[in-house]
Amino acid sequence: MKESTQAKITAAVAAAGGMAQKALATSPNPEWTEYEMRSIDEWIARQDVKLERPEAIRRLVELGLNSKTK
Repeated sequence: MKESTQAKITAAVAAAGGMAQKALATSPNPEWTEYEMRSIDEWIARQDVKLERPEAIRRLVELGLNSKTK
């Protein structure tokens, strides 16, 4: 095998390994239960502005992170 061909194969294998690690990593998008989705939708309905779910979830996370613990 030519050196350049072997280098290309090595690079491709390394890239595939990286993609596999990303695929196996914990997903930042959890599977929401029906109860959780309904609760989020109810929270959205109580807001003064129309929010899409992703924005509502970001705001809820921010509220939770900024809340003071007792």
